[in-house]
This record gives sequence, structure tokens and C-alpha cells, in this order.
Amino acid sequence: MLEPWFILRVPTASVFVYVMPKGRNLKTWSVEMVSAILNVPSIEFETDNGKPRLPQGAGHVNWSHSKGECVLAYSKECEVGIDLEFYRERNFEAISKRFFAESEATSEAKNFYHLWTKKEAYYKCMGGSFFSTLKNDSYLNAKILHLQGPYKEKHEFALCAKIIAPCRTTRL
Repeated sequence: MLEPWFILRVPTASVFVYVMPKGRNLKTWSVEMVSAILNVPSIEFETDNGKPRLPQGAGHVNWSHSKGECVLAYSKECEVGIDLEFYRERNFEAISKRFFAESEATSEAKNFYHLWTKKEAYYKCMGGSFFSTLKNDSYLNAKILHLQGPYKEKHEFALCAKIIAPCRTTRL
């Protein structure tokens, strides 16, 4: 149950990504998974502007679901954000013109979902204003990866980890 699907190593942290197994309950899996990761009988999340917060010192968690599938990211050391989106028909050009930076407007599904998942993962990781994050085309202090999940259906999947500069010591 605790085998991660993917592990991202950044300079000062590791991020573990878990994929919900088939047949699991979408509404309870994330809580059960975090309880298992932390080796506690149950966990209660606090929220900060809708973002799940673990008790002090327990690490950082985020999850995303789409079409009955769920992915979860956990790190002991750094903030994380994750987004999963399965393709569906939309007016990509109108949505991207309204919400993305002007240079990012697109009518292509692949480009739209690539940008949307990147922006949403970044927002979930870093916080701030959702709409300002969508309009921005820079992603400071973060490592963002696009992954292909284990799904047959067309999808985009982005993972963001907040990069904390390593401390440097100086000898006097």
C-alpha cells in the first residue's frame, strides 16, 4: 500500500507520488493514504485557503482527482502541489485567453492541459491568488514536472515542489 509510484528528488527534499489503486474509494483514499504514510490510525487535516495542512512537523501533502482517479503527493521537507486532468472537449482558446498570460493563449487541447496542470500544481504548491497564478507565465522557486500517469485515457499530470535553497555555512 505504501509503495510510491514515483519519487522526485530535489536538492533539499524528496517528494513521493502515490496513485490510487483501482477499486478504492475516491472520498476516503487520500486520508487513508496519509494516515498510512504517517503511521497513525487516522489523520485530520487543517486547511489554509482550501489547501490541506498536516500537523506541524508531519510534512506536506496535496492531491488531485479527475474522472474517478486520484493522485497524491507527499513530502516531509517541502511544499507540494499536484494536478491531474483527463482530456475533455472545451473551448480551449476562449478559456486560455481569459485565464492565461496573453502569450499562452492556445486552441490546442495538449497545450491547454499542459499549461493548466502546470499552473494548478504551482498554485497548490506555492499558494497566492489563483487567478494571478493562472495569468502569470513564470514559476519561481519551484521544480515542476509533467508526468504520464498509468492511465490509458489521454491525460496531463503535473507535480510541483517548492525549492528551498540549501543553507550555506561560512567558516570564520
